[in-house]
Amino acid sequence: MAPFVVDVPLRWSDLDPQGHVNNVMMVDFTQEARARFMQGSDAPQLLTDGCVMVGQQVEYLRPMRYSGEPLTVEFGTVEVRSARFIMGYRIWHEGELRARVRTSMCPFEFSAQRLRRLTADERRTLSGIAIEGEARWRPLPKAHLGGRGEPTELFARWSDQDRYGHINNVRTIDWIQQARVEATTAIDPSMARAGMGRDTGGGWVVARQEIDYIEQMQWLLRPYIAHTAPLRVGTTSLTLGCEIVDPRDASVSTRSRTVLVHLGEDGRPAPLSGATAAAMRARLVADG
Repeated sequence: MAPFVVDVPLRWSDLDPQGHVNNVMMVDFTQEARARFMQGSDAPQLLTDGCVMVGQQVEYLRPMRYSGEPLTVEFGTVEVRSARFIMGYRIWHEGELRARVRTSMCPFEFSAQRLRRLTADERRTLSGIAIEGEARWRPLPKAHLGGRGEPTELFARWSDQDRYGHINNVRTIDWIQQARVEATTAIDPSMARAGMGRDTGGGWVVARQEIDYIEQMQWLLRPYIAHTAPLRVGTTSLTLGCEIVDPRDASVSTRSRTVLVHLGEDGRPAPLSGATAAAMRARLVADG
């Protein structure tokens, strides 16, 4: 067995204000590669009839700049269970490994709104590709925020929906990014990012991210509420937790952890300022 390989051309709109491919796009690339594999496989119903994302982990290894050379997504199954499959991905560009991703997905009957078991054809299709050397990932600290943290209103856009009629998992990460930028800037104005019209205290990059998809989200006229809070304050990094809450019943739809690294002018990790560290420690949230 060998991994499946897909080339994905870059778009100018994939860039963020810092001039490199935005962290959200790494997950978009894996979704594109996975869809191409499923559509051309012996079990296209995995795409057409649907699967739901239940968990996602991303490790950002090197920034990616725009060029005419497509990136390459190399991926395969790590584990196939009766009603869940785990896939590992490596994203390459210009000869360098840029990111690693792991996804956990379940086949889903959208008409009945319930999980289902993988069929024999689906299991055989998924087991036909494999990626070697995918060790277990060190988990990030978790916390149930329970309404704690800086609140951010998140209005769904009609285009945020996928073919199954719910907010796509890639757009969910986009929402988490929006909440993170707004919340951290509210906690410490020196964390304003490039493009926000303010002097900033250095650059920030995402090093790791984990997302748990708990409930499907739909397009609503009312805003979802994201609560964002620091879970850990290090020397050069912050770990932030975020919960997106459904406005109809206050249930948690998505829970995530993100590691932010502070960069100096030379582009290397640099210590947090005393003001930033103090502001974040004052908002620390522990589980329970």
